[in-house]
Amino acid sequence: MKPDPTRAAAYHVVTAVWGQEFIELFLDVCVPNQLSHGNLPALPSGSRYRIFTGCEDHATLAASPRLDAVRRVLPVDVVEVDLTELDPKANPNTYKMMTACHRRAAADAAVAEAALIFLAPDFVLGEGTIAGLVRIHSAGAHAVLTANLRLARESFLAELAEHCDGEALAPRQLVQLGMRHLHRAAESVMVDGPCANDFPTSVYWPVRSGSSIEGMLIRAFHLHPMLVDPVHRMELPKTTIDGHYLMQSCPDLNRCVVVNDSDELVAFELTPSRRVVGNHDRRRGVSLLRLAAVAAKCDPYQRSHWERPIRLHAGEFDERWAMAEAQSAVFVLKLERYRAVGPLLANVYRLLKICRRRCAAYARTVRKALRDEARAVSRAVRQPFRHREAHARAFRRAVRLPLNAKRIARSTRLLYHRAAKAGRLGLKRARRHVRLFRPA
Repeated sequence: MKPDPTRAAAYHVVTAVWGQEFIELFLDVCVPNQLSHGNLPALPSGSRYRIFTGCEDHATLAASPRLDAVRRVLPVDVVEVDLTELDPKANPNTYKMMTACHRRAAADAAVAEAALIFLAPDFVLGEGTIAGLVRIHSAGAHAVLTANLRLARESFLAELAEHCDGEALAPRQLVQLGMRHLHRAAESVMVDGPCANDFPTSVYWPVRSGSSIEGMLIRAFHLHPMLVDPVHRMELPKTTIDGHYLMQSCPDLNRCVVVNDSDELVAFELTPSRRVVGNHDRRRGVSLLRLAAVAAKCDPYQRSHWERPIRLHAGEFDERWAMAEAQSAVFVLKLERYRAVGPLLANVYRLLKICRRRCAAYARTVRKALRDEARAVSRAVRQPFRHREAHARAFRRAVRLPLNAKRIARSTRLLYHRAAKAGRLGLKRARRHVRLFRPA
């Protein structure tokens, strides 16, 4: 690939982050990881580190002392994005909020004529990842795409803390560690996985050594654009950046590089183990029919990604990798049989999804009606007892004697005090009378 003289000379490292959970992960784990020698310090002068967030978290991020280490390497911008300026007809969710942040980032980069490096607040990078992006971009690429596996956040971070103190691991070390902490969503797109996925955008062929996984061969329709140097800078993302944004902003497919070897660069996504990302236990493995439905919605760029196998490995290539590649090639041929009916399958699965949602809503309505009816029956059963208690209180008030022990004691004390007072007064009068008529 020939170097492109029109390529950007500087980079905007973009991260969209909001919410206490992701801010803490970003500041405690991702920022120290990105400060390793082969990552942020490898960027040329003129580059910037840009954080996009909502108005609620802007002050927290801007005042965080944990960004001071980044400020010593690159200028840091904490940009407040009005996340309420979304489509008012659509319900706001994480993807729409992230799209709003990325649109603002792409618009600002267009003014500065800078390339974009898209990171997420839950990414962990291998040593030399950003340096690898800069190297590939310098060779003439306008986009660099990677396959970022999901790892179980809690267990991965616990073991990562034992290996290093926030520093980035070498690519093979990171892959070796990551293979021990695959998220349930990653297992759901393995050809022999214990569960399945309703929207499989990727397929994984694990390379095993006994019961442990040493590497992964990946074919994917959706890849993460780690670096984008737009040719058409006025094209802004309308959905998530792994959608059609790449084809619209970088129309030359030959300038888009898919990183197919983890030795070159690697990044993983840390997802809470409890989070469900399309995975379920209704069946095992990847469905060719569902994969054909996904392919029907892909653009030519995304379909071309599928043709390029990606290898994440912790050791050298051997016959196990050759076997995995042969199995993936057979799988690709099987998928071609269903590609013609992919649009039909996409509509069928869309209707099934709508039907499943409506059935779930109906079930919720029925459960709520049953709960309300149970409450009404309970009230009706308790009502006679409440009336009986009210009647009993009224009866006790009606038959209660006008005098009780307290009232009798009070009256007795009152009579006693009055009699004693009258006796004392009478005695005083008698003594006075005697003194008056006593002879001198």
